[in-house]
Amino acid sequence: MSDMKTLLLELHCEEIPARFLKPLTQDFSTAFTKWAEGEKLGYEGITPYYSPRKLSWNISDLPVAQADQTELQVGPPQRMCVDEGGKPTVQGQKFAEKWGVGFETVRFEQPAGKKEPCAVVELTRKGRPTLDLLVEALPRLIAGLHVPKAMRWGNSSFEFVRPVRNVLCLFGKDVVPIEIDGVKATASTWGHRLYHMEHPKPIKVERPKEYVEALKAAGVVVSFSERRRILEGQLNELAAQTGGQVVKDEELLDTLAEIVECPRALRGEFPPEFMELPKEVLVTSLKEHQKSFCIEKTDGTDLLPFFLTVANRDDDPAGFIKAGNEWVLKARLYDARFFFAEDRRTPLQDRLEKLKQLTFHRELGSYLEKTERIQAIATGLAHALRLDFAQADHAARLSKADLMTLMVGEFPELQGVMGGEYLKHEGEPEAVWKAVKEHYHPVSAEDAIPSTPMGGLLAVADKLDTVAGCFAIGQIPSGSKDPLALRRAGIGITRILWEQGWTLSVEALVDLGLKAVANRASKPLPETREALLGFFKDRVAYQLEVAGYAGAVRRSALAIGWSDLVDLKARCEALSAFAEDERFASLAQSAKRIGNILKDEAPADAFEASVLQVTEEKALAEHLGRIEAASDQATLLAALAELAQPLAAFFDAVMVKCEDAALRGARLSLLHRLRKAFMRVADFSLWQ
Repeated sequence: MSDMKTLLLELHCEEIPARFLKPLTQDFSTAFTKWAEGEKLGYEGITPYYSPRKLSWNISDLPVAQADQTELQVGPPQRMCVDEGGKPTVQGQKFAEKWGVGFETVRFEQPAGKKEPCAVVELTRKGRPTLDLLVEALPRLIAGLHVPKAMRWGNSSFEFVRPVRNVLCLFGKDVVPIEIDGVKATASTWGHRLYHMEHPKPIKVERPKEYVEALKAAGVVVSFSERRRILEGQLNELAAQTGGQVVKDEELLDTLAEIVECPRALRGEFPPEFMELPKEVLVTSLKEHQKSFCIEKTDGTDLLPFFLTVANRDDDPAGFIKAGNEWVLKARLYDARFFFAEDRRTPLQDRLEKLKQLTFHRELGSYLEKTERIQAIATGLAHALRLDFAQADHAARLSKADLMTLMVGEFPELQGVMGGEYLKHEGEPEAVWKAVKEHYHPVSAEDAIPSTPMGGLLAVADKLDTVAGCFAIGQIPSGSKDPLALRRAGIGITRILWEQGWTLSVEALVDLGLKAVANRASKPLPETREALLGFFKDRVAYQLEVAGYAGAVRRSALAIGWSDLVDLKARCEALSAFAEDERFASLAQSAKRIGNILKDEAPADAFEASVLQVTEEKALAEHLGRIEAASDQATLLAALAELAQPLAAFFDAVMVKCEDAALRGARLSLLHRLRKAFMRVADFSLWQ
């Protein structure tokens, strides 16, 4: 459309740290959207781009001018603006003069919120050209971006993440004449540094739609998602050439796509002698030190002696980049091999006393104290779950010893993993070393839980000590604040209980955790217990949502009990199977009615069926017998579904609170027993 144009804004800077790129583009997009709404400027959408030296935004279909704005100005009451003869008073004329109109344009009506008719003037404000609005707004929006580590250069007062070297700003074909930190906007930009060694002049951009291709021709892929897609394809291709596959790491792939302008994956090699190191050590060392991927066999077991990295250019003449990476990587792997060999000279058991020197939390003591609490919780869980008590105690005792090793000192993310590897080399039982190796899992919502029951037990014990300990000293997550990641730990515990199918109530688990941290607690036990149960109930509700149960199923099932996750899961599965049955909608209405009738009553469980008189209530009593005899959730729900029609008929034919005391008591007891049957599976009054 001729009255619509695209805005293109690019800030070309010195190298920007990767962690700032996405937040800055999102921050500007949010700020621009808010500004445009305030100015009544609609647009099609914002497409942000970023690369190591560029932040840019393409805002499509902005109108060339604001629409005219109509404003209603309300003045004094009508009785003050005109006299009895209908002629304008002095006050009425002054109101018209104030808004620059003749009194004949003033009309009288009763605006919302007013008690009587008032003088009203309708004014039309002509919309301003969008170009003028952009000139005023863009410098202010850029200056208002949130930069965690903002800096200034020279004598400038402008603060930003890095110095701005070029500003490209086009509205259609027109340059928007703005200035950012002394740099005036133009219709040109700069490509890759190597490109400009042969082409010293800036790149001219005639119109916004040419921007992406113009930069691509100059060696810069400005779209992050496109760079990521290119890199992923190149990495997979290079790995396949070795007969293996890339060890997946989405975070590392994002990082590599952020730190280059021209994506080019390279494959290097390292000496096979380093393959004696555990897989996790090689993967972590390559990632942390070289931002490189490992290649594994296609069955996902062992690694191959290759690595994949990325260069910020489309070629590697003479192989210097590959050789340089191989040289640095070899030195890093020598360090890792030294750490691995040195650590194995001292058994983990002999490192336990050193845990006294390592503080877990100022109010919760050292890691040795935490280890002792984990032991107490783990052995309690082993008894409850009928797992090997001695193995649980031994694994818990050694679970944190690797914190004092050289390898974990170099790579903290390998804690637990190295403990398991060292215990394996020491000849410990598989159940023990695997439990130690996996006890930090799951570390995220996508991460798998420990693969063994003993690993799950140790993971629950470790996370429960952290959660219960923090609650006991009053460090409870609030709002978006959760510095110790207690919510993540709570979700991890819930997932393990859910996926392992352990018949262990969350209430019992909470009591076990609070008992272990009792000597460090500074808050009253009842208050802490109540807060912890509320915390875990929220995690269980989240687990039901993740499992995909419908809202009606979740609400009605949670309302009658959530602590036994095995029972809760069975009820949710059964309810989900019947969720589409329309009879449950009728049952929900009847359940609410029963609740209202019994609200102020205290009926007995027993009742004399012979007292019942009406056919409908006798039929309902017969249904009650079948419901109470149901032995599983599915049978019970099927019987409840059959109850919908008889229950509706009962309410149509029967006055429950009749004058006859015996009959009234029998009818109330019948409904009481029915409600108890409902409550074996769900609170149907919440089924909506």
